[in-house]
Amino acid sequence: MFSKTKRAAILVAASALLATSLGGNIAFADATANANSNTSTVTTTNNAGDSNVATATNDSVDPNKTVNTPSSNSSNDETANTAVTQASYKNIDIASVKIAMFSELNRLRSQNGLQPLTSVGVLNNYAQIRTDSFISTGGVDNHAGWNSANMAPYNLTAEENIAQMPFSMIGTTDPTAIAQKITHEFYAEMYDSEPNYGHRKNMLNPYINYVGIGLSVGSNGMVYFSQEMGNDQASYSKYDPSDVYAYFLTNNNDYANVSKYDVADAGRTNADYASRENYVTADLRGGVSTKNAVTPLYDRYGNKRTDLALSPNSDWISDMIAVINGNYFYHVSTNGFVSANDALPWASFLAGASVTATTEARIYDNNGHYTGQTVNAHSKWIVDRRAVNPLTGVKMYRISTNAWIQQNQLVQN
Repeated sequence: MFSKTKRAAILVAASALLATSLGGNIAFADATANANSNTSTVTTTNNAGDSNVATATNDSVDPNKTVNTPSSNSSNDETANTAVTQASYKNIDIASVKIAMFSELNRLRSQNGLQPLTSVGVLNNYAQIRTDSFISTGGVDNHAGWNSANMAPYNLTAEENIAQMPFSMIGTTDPTAIAQKITHEFYAEMYDSEPNYGHRKNMLNPYINYVGIGLSVGSNGMVYFSQEMGNDQASYSKYDPSDVYAYFLTNNNDYANVSKYDVADAGRTNADYASRENYVTADLRGGVSTKNAVTPLYDRYGNKRTDLALSPNSDWISDMIAVINGNYFYHVSTNGFVSANDALPWASFLAGASVTATTEARIYDNNGHYTGQTVNAHSKWIVDRRAVNPLTGVKMYRISTNAWIQQNQLVQN
């Protein structure tokens, strides 16, 4: 789908920061090109002796045994794909959609306590040049053609979000509906191989002031989108550079900053997703692996559950990090959370991600220990997860069950 050709680019891009066990900081928002025209393209206490505790198993990572991550837009997608049968990409009103995209971006920022961005001609012109170029090249270019100098004087703290989506997936010519679809994808990154929520972090950057929107429609029905964002010198000078840089560093995290969007959150009616005093959440696309011990579960208030625990060395899908009374947990089921201290958290790639070893790379286990084994230099490996080695603090990629190689000994393909 959006996979490797929907990208977020940042030169230098901060807020109240908190450390998490996935490494790095978390910020509060308020303080492969694919030639297929039908494809969208855009990262412990052992309770074993307690006979009253049930031990859950989930070795196959069956989502039916864990949290049911809601599809926040499924009903809207179905309506768009079935009810609108006569719509044609040739009838898309490009000017109206661009206006709607600008409005929806600022509506998202408003929901997160951020000031609206100002639309300026320089960035609008450059955004349109970018999307027009994708028609010529046959797809988004992974920022190869991005030149922030062309955004001057708004090229300070420069950012770019780009995407392509077939009209068969959009299914409507309604400007607001199109704007919400692309904003939702930029926000949730459902089809992005890289699980770091970079597009959302760009849109919710508290340290940018200006934006331009581009939209082009190819003769094959592929629709291309661009958001070009940045500051001029006057707006850039308002911010502390250390704050700007701190926010930029959140792009190293494989989880979202604390934020909300009504379109994406529409299906999240469970109390696990409701913010309250001493309880905030941040989205994650991944899960956790328990250690070699029965692992306790906690409820949404941070109380240890006495009725259920997780089996040793088992994998559990997680859709969010929860900060409960200042402590970090991973959501694995309804009213079920694992302490960040009791498991290895990981983010999941979409199918097809791979890496190549740059040297004879060491293999590490889930606990971060060197296994004594290596992989050959220049060997290529399919990867499905990324985590932070709990012992070295270096990101590592899973190449097999309980087998990882570190980021400093590989390159992503």
